[in-house]
Order: sequence, then structure tokens, then C-alpha cells
Amino acid sequence: MKEDGVDEVVLETEYDNYAALSLYESLGFMREKRLHRFYLNGKDAFRLVLVVPHNDDGGDNTPPHRSNMGKRFRRTPHRAICVSPYSDDEDEVSSR
Repeated sequence: MKEDGVDEVVLETEYDNYAALSLYESLGFMREKRLHRFYLNGKDAFRLVLVVPHNDDGGDNTPPHRSNMGKRFRRTPHRAICVSPYSDDEDEVSSR
């Protein structure tokens, strides 16, 4: 693992949660493994992994060579989710 960040993001979701699987895969996550009876309700899960490309030289944003990342690396653009700012001020009126 690099000193100032992460190498990968790992999460699990139910195998039949198609909305979550679609979202995570659209963000670049890849299914790594099926986890049998992972949840207390007996359902299986998928472990999903997103490899975070390193920027070792400080200037170039090109991802490392594919052989360095193994089978998990996928050359897809990473997208961010835009979230509206949240405020719990009571003075503000909801727009709904």
C-alpha cells in the first residue's frame, strides 16, 4: 500500500441487489468473488473491488501498466457522484 493513500476499495453487496451492482460497476468496481451465505439472512454476496491507480511521479495521471495491476485493473474513467450540500439549519425552507 502506498503511504499517502489507498490501493483499492473493497465492498460487499447482496448477489441479487441489481441496483447496487449496476451502480458500483458503473463506477469501475469489478466482481472479485461470490461469498456464499455471507449475510445473516443466508443470502450470498459479491465482493467488489475498485483498484485506485497510483500517481507515483507526481505529474502524469496515466495509470500503471496493466501487468502491475493484475486481473482487477480496468481502464475505465472514474466518475464522481455529485452530492448537494447538506444543511441542518432550521432557518432554511425546504424546496419540496
